[in-house]
Formats: sequence, structure tokens, C-alpha cells
Amino acid sequence: MFSSAQELDLDAAIELAKTNNRSLQNASSDILIARQKRLETIADGLPQISASAGYLNSPNQPVSVVPAQFFGGTPGTYTSLTFGLSQSATAGLLLEQMIFDGSYLVGLQASKVYLQISEQAFIKSEQQIVTATVESYVNAQLAQAQLDVLEKNLAVAQLNYVDVTKLYENGLTEEENVEQLALSVASLKSAVYYNQNMVRITKNMLCYVMGVSIDKPIVLTSTLEVLSLRAQKQEHGALSVTQNIDYQIAQNDIRSKELLLKLERFKALPRISAFANSGYDGFGESFAFFSSEQEWYPRTTLGLNINFPVFTSFQGKTKKQQAKLELEKSIKQSEDIVQQLLLEEKSLRNEVTLHLKNLKTTSESLALAKSIEQKNQIKFKEGMVSSYTLRQAQAQLYQAQNDYLTAMQRLILAKAKLSLLLKPITPNK
Repeated sequence: MFSSAQELDLDAAIELAKTNNRSLQNASSDILIARQKRLETIADGLPQISASAGYLNSPNQPVSVVPAQFFGGTPGTYTSLTFGLSQSATAGLLLEQMIFDGSYLVGLQASKVYLQISEQAFIKSEQQIVTATVESYVNAQLAQAQLDVLEKNLAVAQLNYVDVTKLYENGLTEEENVEQLALSVASLKSAVYYNQNMVRITKNMLCYVMGVSIDKPIVLTSTLEVLSLRAQKQEHGALSVTQNIDYQIAQNDIRSKELLLKLERFKALPRISAFANSGYDGFGESFAFFSSEQEWYPRTTLGLNINFPVFTSFQGKTKKQQAKLELEKSIKQSEDIVQQLLLEEKSLRNEVTLHLKNLKTTSESLALAKSIEQKNQIKFKEGMVSSYTLRQAQAQLYQAQNDYLTAMQRLILAKAKLSLLLKPITPNK
């Protein structure tokens, strides 16, 4: 079945990855789960109502022995009595309401922090997916560009080989010249085969990151040259540490550790709850509880429960101390994050500057290598240089071509990383 290839520029590939990447979809589901968890926590503090019903049949009821004189009998003797009827039924409602529970209050705050953690995890995952998409896209274009160059070089080398072979057959050149060019053709064929596989592999990796089938045919329209020019024109502002997602995550971690400490402190406070229990009881010697003549006896109970911890064998004190130490660690880690972000910014800016200079250098080297190779082509055809010299010039050109393509790739990736570092966090999903 024929399937037309989908054309994708880099921006379209990024949007496709944001929509279809399965890791990102799972991170989005985690946000929904966290929202439901928060609603669940809130519900714990709302009134809880439960209904109950029961039926009891006692063919052999318990017997009690009492002094017979209570009923006019002979003192010193006893009479056996059976209390109640053999069958009974009950139905009722229980209303429970939390009045004060420090653990619940902390849990309510923690559920909000947990939701923020899920939202921040989504943002972090989104940035990682964007980075992976850019890297996969650029690597695929690098492999394709290298393949295109190699195929052109192979075509030229094969023409030279055919020409030299004819000259050799006519006794106009040495056999070594044919052998030198044969080596060039063989080497280029091997490189072409390798890069053909790399094109397939890198495109499959891109499809995987974008969340589409690896068998889906795609055509990448953003060339290295286009992406390189865009990277060179792209300007960046200053780093805003407070808007960086890693800093946000670190601050949220501090908040969560503060809540853990608060929880340990609140455990020393009393827990107070109220309840109301109301229902009806019915009794009889036979099962007639649905009869209109059945008598039902109401009952109602109101109450208050107070649970106050008195002594926990110093367990609470040690847990609070642990929570304090965890909070101190989290604060120090946050300070480290700030320094790491500042160092990463400087490193990436230096890396971008280096790659810009390297791109210019490799571009100039490529122009020189082309000129040298073309001159040696002419000299070789005129018999002024050997095939070995020509092969050396061609090898120099191949290396310059690869260096130039690699320089563009490295510049694009460095610019992309710097852009994600400096870009403010995206809105919560």
C-alpha cells in the first residue's frame, strides 16, 4: 500500500512530538491524577455519611440465672431467664465530621504541592522532548547531508576511474594510478553504504521521539544550512533564574520538605471529630419486619472524639529532627541549582561563540579544499600530478566537507540548548 511521505520542518517536528510523544502523554496523565488526588484529599475533610442495616436470628438465646426470690420464689434458689426475642433487625445512619486534624491540614497543602510537582514534571519532560527532537532532527539532516556529499564525490571518483582505466588500457598511464583511484572508489562506496544506514537509523529515532511509527515515511525540509543561518541570527537575552524550571522544581522541593516538618509538629496536636448515629431497631419471634404492624424503636447518639498524643517514646522528636535536616539539605541543593544554572549559561554561551568561529573557519577551509582539489583534477588530467596526489587532495576535500557539516550541526544544537535554558517556563498544562 502506497503511503505519501509527510514533509516536516523542525518546528512541525517539535509540535508533533509535543502531541504524540508517549512520555509526554504520561506526564500529562500524571497531572490529571494529581488533580484527582487533591480532590480526594479535600473530600477527607468533608462530612462522611454511611448507612448500615442488620438482621439477627437466635434460635437458642443466651440464658441468665437470677435469684428466685426476686420473683417471689424461695430464697437461696435460682431461676433461669431469657431476655429479648429470637429475631431482631436494625437500620441506621452514621454522620462523621472532622473538626480539627493537623495532619489533614498539612495533607491539604501537600496535595497542592504535589499537583505543582506534576505540572513542573510535565514542563521538564516537554523541554527534554524538545531537546531530543532537535537533536534527532539535526542528526538525521547531518546524515543526509553527508550522504549527498559522498554520493557526489563517488560519482566524480567513478568518472575519474573510468577515464584513467581507458588511459591505462591505451598505455598512456601507469597501473598505480588506476589502483589509487580504485581505492578511492571503494572507500567512498563503503562510506555511502554506511551513511545510507545512518539516514535510516536517525530518521527512525526521530519518528520514535515524535511518537509516530518508525515505518512512517518522512521528508525533512529544514536543511542544515537553513537551521544554521537561523541559529546565527537568533538573539538571546539574559538568564532569569527564577523562571527556570529546574529552579522552580528545587523551590517546590523546599516547600515539600517544609510541609513534612510541619506535619511532624502538627502530630503533637489533638485530633477532634464529631459524630451522630441515628437508627431504628425492631424485634420479634418471627420474620415480620416488613409488616405494617411491626414496631420500630428509634435511637440517636451524639458524640465527640478527642485523640491527644501523650507520650511517643521520643519518636516525634527524632522525626522532627530528621525533617529539619532534610529541609536544610533541600535549601542547599536549591543554592547549588542556582550556581549550576549560572555555570551552564556561561558554558553554553562560550560554546556557541566557539562554534560560530569554527563554522567560519571550516567554511573558509572548505572553499580552499575545493579550489585545491579542482586544480589537482586539471593537473592530473594533463599528466602533471599522480593519482596519489589527486587522492590526497580529494581526501582533504572530503574531510573539509565533513568538518563544515559537523560545525553547522554543533552550532545548531548549542543554540537550541542555550535557547531552552534562557526561555521562560511554559504555561502549565
